[in-house]
Amino acid sequence: MSRKRRAEQIRLIAEHVLTTPILLEGDAAELLCVLREGAHTANLRLTDHASAAEPAHIVVLAVERDARRSSLVKAATMLRELDEQVAPDAVRIVVVQSARSKLAPPKLQRLVASEVLFQAALALSSIVPDLRERTLRQRLGLTTLDAAGFRILRFG
Repeated sequence: MSRKRRAEQIRLIAEHVLTTPILLEGDAAELLCVLREGAHTANLRLTDHASAAEPAHIVVLAVERDARRSSLVKAATMLRELDEQVAPDAVRIVVVQSARSKLAPPKLQRLVASEVLFQAALALSSIVPDLRERTLRQRLGLTTLDAAGFRILRFG
C-alpha cells in the first residue's frame, strides 16, 4: 500500500475520532492517566460517567490483569456496567495491562495509542474501507506490546 493511501486512511480515522466522544475507564490507574494525558494533548473529546448527556461512541477500557480472575470476564463485566453511558453501536476496546508492563518504558504509550486507533479503524470499516493489513511497523509494535505485557482486545 502506498504512503499516500495510508496517509489518507489515517486522516479519515483522525477526523472521525476527533468528532466522536470517547470514554476512558478502567482500573489500571497508571495506564488511564497516560491515556487521558495523551487524549488531552491530542484535543480528543472525552466523556465520563457524570456527563452522560451524549453517549460515547468509542470506549477504551484499561484493565489491570489479576492472576485470580480472568481479564476477559473482568472486562466484560466492566463494559456491562458502562452500558448507560455508551451508544449501542459503540466500539469497545480493552487494554489489559499485566504486572510486567509496569516495568516497560513510557514510550510504549505511543504503541498502545497506535494499536487502539488501528482497532477502532477495523471496527469502523465503513469509514476506512480495505484496512485489513498491518504495516511492518504496526506488526513490530504489536509484538513489542505483547512482550511488554499488554493485550489489546476489541468488542464490537
